[in-house]
Amino acid sequence: MNTHHHRRPYYFRGTTTAVSGLAVSRPDDNFASSTGSKDLQRLPRLGPKLDQSPVFFPGTQLRHLIREALLVGACKSAGGRLPLKDHFMLIQGVAIGELAKELNATSMEGSIEREEGLRRINPLISLGGFWKHAGTLGVNDWIPENTATPVHYLHSKMRGMPHKKNPELVSYLPETDVAQLKRIMTEDGDIARRVRDIDDEIKAIKKSYASATTAEKKKLGDQINQLEASKADIKNSKEGPTETLVRPVEGYEAICPGTVMRSGIDIARASELDLGFILYALREISKHPFVGAHFADGKGEFALDWQVRTWGDDLNAPQTLGRITVGLLSFDIIPEGNDKTLQAALELADAAFANPKKYGLDFSVFNQKNG
Repeated sequence: MNTHHHRRPYYFRGTTTAVSGLAVSRPDDNFASSTGSKDLQRLPRLGPKLDQSPVFFPGTQLRHLIREALLVGACKSAGGRLPLKDHFMLIQGVAIGELAKELNATSMEGSIEREEGLRRINPLISLGGFWKHAGTLGVNDWIPENTATPVHYLHSKMRGMPHKKNPELVSYLPETDVAQLKRIMTEDGDIARRVRDIDDEIKAIKKSYASATTAEKKKLGDQINQLEASKADIKNSKEGPTETLVRPVEGYEAICPGTVMRSGIDIARASELDLGFILYALREISKHPFVGAHFADGKGEFALDWQVRTWGDDLNAPQTLGRITVGLLSFDIIPEGNDKTLQAALELADAAFANPKKYGLDFSVFNQKNG
């Protein structure tokens, strides 16, 4: 059954709303400033890594969710499971084991991907891209619409002593452990003071490091190493956890709840089935629309509101197909007038996942010579 005629680009454009705070954990985005150390988890910046540079949320986070949803769809179509090699290829585009050797030995030189070849047999790798094959799915970064006012905040954290916050918990301990708890609590405060004093010494030494000579820097470095070793010895001598229990924990930046951001995705050279698979993924994402880091702190929930348009060689003018909305336990297709394109594409994807052989599909084919 041919589901790949009339290939066109499809453009999803609109907004993402941060229902809760949105945060990410990408070490390369971090930088030190007056607001935090280099260990503070930062949002990525539009421009230099400075506090005043506008922030954005990386579209790669949504791309991961889309590929995960399509992987799950492929697994279900295969009876519930696929081999690890297929997982890596479908979700990351990376070959492992024997498949890596096989693809390395396959010459791609001078080859042109045939639309009725590998892309037709396994359209999921066409969308995501893999192993020297460009993907046809583009996901835009989420850019706050209003940059005149702050759109992010610093989520600070403090680790506390649970039995001190809620003394009732002590009644659930054996008597022998109550005595141990008291020792740990007393020790924790003493250790924290001693470690803090050492950290102050290290900070003072580091301040003089910039203006020191090469010989002086070596001595200062040795002093810092000795102080770090002393601090480690103090922590290791504790009866309780190595790190002090009551202490501030490096926080993280997060997009403010309610922030509206420009967003969208593009599908190049897409068939009706390609379009349907993306709609399928967005519907699956609505079951748990969360991205990024710190889910335990209630972060990550988002909502999408996108208009879908197309303009292929077979059309005389741009065509609006409708709107897609994605939210927590909510997925809607709002057609433009009587247009059935979006709903029909989604139904086609459902049917293809239910019976891939009927549509000539095999989600475990990755070698061009088999396409």
